[in-house]
Amino acid sequence: MIVSEPWIAMLDALAYGVVLLGTGDRRVRWANRSAETILRVPVGALVDLGTPFVLTVDGESRPGVERHATWDVGGQPIEVAYSVGGLLEFGSGTVVLVGFRDVTEQRLQHRRVAALARTAANTASDSSLAAVLNAMAGEVQQSPGVAGTQVVIVSPDGEQLQVMGSAGFSEVSTFFDLLMASRERGADLITYRCLRERRQFVLPGRRAQMIADPVWQPLHDYVAQIDWDDFISTPLLSRGKALGALNVYVAAGHRVTSAMLAFLESMAEQAALAVDYATLISKERLTARREERERLARNLHDSVVQHVFSLGMQARALSGISRRLPEPYNDRVQSISDEMTDLVDNTQRDLRGVVLALQPSVAAELGLAAALERLAQAVERRDGVAVELILDPIVDKELDGTELAEDVYQIVAEAVHNAVKHARPTNVRAALAVEQGVLQVEVSDDGIGLAANRSGTGGFGLTSMRDRARRWSGSVEIDTQFGAGTRVEAALRLPEDRSIERGDGS
Repeated sequence: MIVSEPWIAMLDALAYGVVLLGTGDRRVRWANRSAETILRVPVGALVDLGTPFVLTVDGESRPGVERHATWDVGGQPIEVAYSVGGLLEFGSGTVVLVGFRDVTEQRLQHRRVAALARTAANTASDSSLAAVLNAMAGEVQQSPGVAGTQVVIVSPDGEQLQVMGSAGFSEVSTFFDLLMASRERGADLITYRCLRERRQFVLPGRRAQMIADPVWQPLHDYVAQIDWDDFISTPLLSRGKALGALNVYVAAGHRVTSAMLAFLESMAEQAALAVDYATLISKERLTARREERERLARNLHDSVVQHVFSLGMQARALSGISRRLPEPYNDRVQSISDEMTDLVDNTQRDLRGVVLALQPSVAAELGLAAALERLAQAVERRDGVAVELILDPIVDKELDGTELAEDVYQIVAEAVHNAVKHARPTNVRAALAVEQGVLQVEVSDDGIGLAANRSGTGGFGLTSMRDRARRWSGSVEIDTQFGAGTRVEAALRLPEDRSIERGDGS
């Protein structure tokens, strides 16, 4: 199509980069002002410059088909998407119209998303979720125009949000306390709306609004750490459910572009996949442990317990035989029968405790608080010992559905059973609380004491408790005095993705 030169003025007004190229040498004959802006080179310097554009493919111009190329102008490589148009009459000859746009940032972001997806897939099963999401926050932080990044996810109970990744801010631990203080003063928290409506929110001038509004006063110093203007909250969506949000603080002087929003949606999608994958891995581990425990419980019940029961029957039969024997054999056999009966009774009691402990975890099925309540009721009903539970509500919410909850339950159960079995108490008290990222467990009783454990050693039960505590960089200590009761203290460090403050993103 041949177009006369007056159309040049219209081309110069386009926001899309346009160049007119010689049909033979592909050199620039003319460029519009947008081309100058995109390439960061004056229009005059572009004239007669060579281009990387392919004008025909298999002998055809294929107008409208977008291709990609890298155009190195003055040592500044710029990735462009371009399409070849028709022919124009320009000056004394004919030129080819080529339109192009800058996709350098977009393609860089796509490469980051792809690289991060590969990294997340390779490390998700071996690293904590917090480590993966921190890596994602770091990748987002490297994007042009990003001053700060936060990745928050919904807690297992769906009631709270947790910071799982952060970049750009010097402090993270105080954020939620300050945010909740602002919320109590009436601040509007956009992340809640982002999650409720499951869509991306863009708030231009958010920093200025927050600084000017006294309801945000608790967060004024915090948000002033970095130089930013706008705020973007992007939901982490998986199977139609909002798992969290990717919050980005846009650097001052940078405008929010469609490419940036698309990039953040891609990163949020990857973060949602990481959260989903970590949840599935955790569930699979719990399922595998539960199945193995069920198998061991069945084997113990079907073999060892039955054999011990048979030994008990033989001991009782031996007692009957002793009564028909002459002295002194009858007393000796009766003594042996009594010893065997006591050993069998003790063994059966221990086995029942082991089999019960190996049953499907009530902590996983009911939650930690409900599981401990059931334990207390069972002990009171079976042994007549009063069990008092003091449980910080946040403990159950933070640990619900985790492997840590199972280990905590088993530590408390072992400590309670040991007290009932060895110390003959009338009251047992179990208290759990979180202090500075450490779960504190204390089980105390008013029994006769566990003198055997004063050295800090003890049997398999204590060894098991200490092994479970060590899994979480923790320890178990026992303080006991004969006649003065026993106190078992355990300290277990919460993993990074659980040792967080409560709250929501801004």
